[in-house]
Amino acid sequence: MSYLVVVYDVPSDRTIVFRKLLRRYLRHVQQSVFFGDVTEAQCRDVLAAIERELEPMDNILALEFESRSHVTQHEYGTASFGSRFH
Repeated sequence: MSYLVVVYDVPSDRTIVFRKLLRRYLRHVQQSVFFGDVTEAQCRDVLAAIERELEPMDNILALEFESRSHVTQHEYGTASFGSRFH
């Protein structure tokens, strides 16, 4: 099991493309930020799907960790907002 974090910065008319794709695999925690636990196969699938959808103005950052236990997460802000990160 891997822990995957994906952040995107794409033209506004393309956000729906990546939002739909990433919601199939990951938790949507902030406008263009997604994360979650995925199997190795799911990780390969989502990264391959991102590559297929890329256009010249798209910027995507995908951080893959061996597992959630290899990530230290720090949350700041109000409880109602922070609760989305669990």
